[in-house]
Amino acid sequence: MTYSIIARCPNTGNFGAAIASYFPAVGAHSPAIQANVGIIATQGWVNPSLGIKGMRHLREGQTANETLNTLLHGDAGRELRQLAILDRFGNSAVYTGIENDEVKGHIIGKQYAILGNLLESREVLEGMEHAFESTAGRLEEKLLAALLEGDRLGGDRRGKQSAILKVEAVEGYPYVDFRVDDAEEPVLELEKIYRKNKHVLIDRYDEWIETIEAGIRLT
Repeated sequence: MTYSIIARCPNTGNFGAAIASYFPAVGAHSPAIQANVGIIATQGWVNPSLGIKGMRHLREGQTANETLNTLLHGDAGRELRQLAILDRFGNSAVYTGIENDEVKGHIIGKQYAILGNLLESREVLEGMEHAFESTAGRLEEKLLAALLEGDRLGGDRRGKQSAILKVEAVEGYPYVDFRVDDAEEPVLELEKIYRKNKHVLIDRYDEWIETIEAGIRLT
């Protein structure tokens, strides 16, 4: 139903995700994300509570793998789920239940994970991996490049409806947080929104950090 990438920037520690689906408002359900803690993508026959519970386990000090095992142990519908988790150290854990619809699968990279089900082909995941690895720059640029490539390669084989691009900074400032809840070309619309507003967002973020460090109140 969905294809996703979650990642942690090794330079800044920021967490982020890019997700697209033939399902309305996918960003309302995934990802769960918290600065300095971790990020969780939940999809397939989605159970949003897994994101909530998983973040609690990460806050309590469990690793990504420990959190995944805890969640799966307590979920009778686990074979219908797809879950990807990154902890604050960049460790990853991913699970694709056998009852997810084909084409399904996941790829684990260095401080990132890519997953999908009901895909047009395995090439969707592989193309996203290549795009993420080969794109330079900020985390949000790499995530968006991966999502665009997944879309170009066919994405969700049922069609298109919604998408999200989100990056949470280590200071807890979600300076990239865009959603397209219902559109004919949600990934392209997401790119359009991001390109239009990214400089304002990044400049504002940098200003916010500078004022916090200087002890000046930003109004």
